Amino acid sequence: MLYAVVPLNPSPSFAGHLNELGDRVYKDYGPKVYFVSYSGTTRELATVLNLHNGESGTGVVLPVSNYWGYASKDLWEWLRLRENGE
Repeated sequence: MLYAVVPLNPSPSFAGHLNELGDRVYKDYGPKVYFVSYSGTTRELATVLNLHNGESGTGVVLPVSNYWGYASKDLWEWLRLRENGE
């Protein structure tokens, strides 16, 4: 499952929690949104990132069921691979 994580007012610990997810995070597209491949629910991912209790600041986790737009080839490839569970 793909998610978009949008930190609204992240604390310093947010980056550490995000880094714990390793290559399941696409973070090369700016400081305001991260794409995450995660097999749990939005609530579970928010808990992993400590966005459920404010420890990592404020933010939202949104499921991505489809997407369209103009972006780098790398992002499109990353999304395509992760949506198929690779």
